[in-house]
Amino acid sequence: MELPPGTVDPIYQCQLAERLHMTVGELTHGRGTPMSAHELGVLWPLYDMTVARIQKREHDRQEREASKQSRGRRR
Repeated sequence: MELPPGTVDPIYQCQLAERLHMTVGELTHGRGTPMSAHELGVLWPLYDMTVARIQKREHDRQEREASKQSRGRRR
C-alpha cells in the first residue's frame, strides 16, 4: 500500500503497538511522553528494514555455505 509522505502506515502502527504491548492509542498519545511522528514514521520502519536486510544476508550466507558443503560431499 502506497501512502503519502509523512503518513503513518496503520498496519505498521498496529504491529509496533503489539510489539510494545501497548494499544495504538497509547502508542500515538503516549504514556507520559508520546513517541514523536519522526520516530514512528521514519525510525522504526527504517530499523525494521535494516533488521530484515541483515537477516536476509545471513540467511543467504547460510544457504551458500550449505550449498558448498553439499557440493563437496557429492565429489
